[in-house]
Amino acid sequence: CMQQLIVVTGEFHSTNFVTQSGEDRVTETAVGSGNVPYKAIVYLYLDGGLDSYSMLVPHTCSPIDVHQRYLDIRRSIGLPKEELFEIPANNPDQPCTTFGINKNLPVLKDLYLNGTLSFIANAGLLAKPVTADNYRGETPVSLFSHNTMILETKANDIFDVFWGTGVGGRLADVLTQAGIPTSTFSVFDQQVVLTGEAGEGSSQFVLGSSGLPEFNANPSIANMDVIIKALNNGTTADSGFHAETWSHKLSESLVKQEFLRQYIGATVVNTSFPEKNAVADQFQMVTRVMQTQQARGSSRDIFYVQDSGYDSHADDKKFIGNLKRINSAIEAFVTELQFLGLWESTVVIQFSEFARTLSPNSGRGTDHAWGGPHFMFGGLVHGGRVLGRYPTDFEEGDADGIALSRGRIIPTLPWDAMWKGTAEWFGVPAVGPAMDKVLPMHRNFPPSSLYNETDLFQMSS
Repeated sequence: CMQQLIVVTGEFHSTNFVTQSGEDRVTETAVGSGNVPYKAIVYLYLDGGLDSYSMLVPHTCSPIDVHQRYLDIRRSIGLPKEELFEIPANNPDQPCTTFGINKNLPVLKDLYLNGTLSFIANAGLLAKPVTADNYRGETPVSLFSHNTMILETKANDIFDVFWGTGVGGRLADVLTQAGIPTSTFSVFDQQVVLTGEAGEGSSQFVLGSSGLPEFNANPSIANMDVIIKALNNGTTADSGFHAETWSHKLSESLVKQEFLRQYIGATVVNTSFPEKNAVADQFQMVTRVMQTQQARGSSRDIFYVQDSGYDSHADDKKFIGNLKRINSAIEAFVTELQFLGLWESTVVIQFSEFARTLSPNSGRGTDHAWGGPHFMFGGLVHGGRVLGRYPTDFEEGDADGIALSRGRIIPTLPWDAMWKGTAEWFGVPAVGPAMDKVLPMHRNFPPSSLYNETDLFQMSS
């Protein structure tokens, strides 16, 4: 008991002397008035490297038969047209008039045809535009490595201009500094993508799919929480700074944790989410946290949701199961958002560290690659389009200079392409220091490689 109490004191975590003022510490629970209309970003991460060339497939293409080229390189794992939902490209820059969505993803087809989901044909981590001739020297990261590409995708700051931060954390920072109350929540462990600069915005909340547990649910002595708060009460002006910082942050965390726990506990879920589905549980928790935004005084929320198991080196049935799992989770999430009246306030952006090789390995699986198709959806997304340009040749030595060995495709669009317009929709000015902080690499790309708000979103109804 005594040891537990000692380790929660500011003195234990610093070399400072602490002089208490005798006053209770005052901490805020709401971060603002929340007068700005509410918006939320959900960062959907498919961990392991999504085989997105089995998600969005060329269908009807002329004069080049891209689907046949696709089948030639994919061989036994290529998807024939009868296993696809055919959708119009609605983009004259594409080599195909129609594409096909994997039949295990009917919800993506429905959202696309309803005009609320877009595909981005060939996106990935880039520091600047590159080709097969110069990509090694101009992309200073360990390409095709899980650990490196996961970190760099979530940070989106290859040159470490804002070291240790992530794109979502920096987005929250600039909005908070602009007076727009913004909170970040991970429903899958602590995430660098939601980490901002110290002192610029609020720290991310880390929740489980069942919510927030009660702090110190099994105390060693009665009134232990009261004692912890008393040990970290207000201090005098000449008390040690580092110890005061510890006590302030601990007290603030305890108050916010209990505040959020109680409000989440009072929420109601109106949609039947699929059982034994971890990502569906996370989406369900997102909808519950969204319902607390008025009580929290938050105008902007950024959420992190993750589904795992996409590292498909072997030919197994897991990939099909993954698609079915994410399909049912997204379907329930969209239904609940519509019921809550939050569909037009929300955008979901899908990421993965890299795509897979188009050429299969000897085990009829796929290996680590680079660029590939991705998607985004929401009530105000200007959807029903395949943006960017789908590759026309998957063999090394192609005319565009983007195909590497075994059908590894160099991205023609950076992550910044999706992020820039999304950041504008969220409240960041299109030009200036705020956007430069959110996306420190975006100036390395021509305007044609970046989408603005009107490219990605409809006007609010």
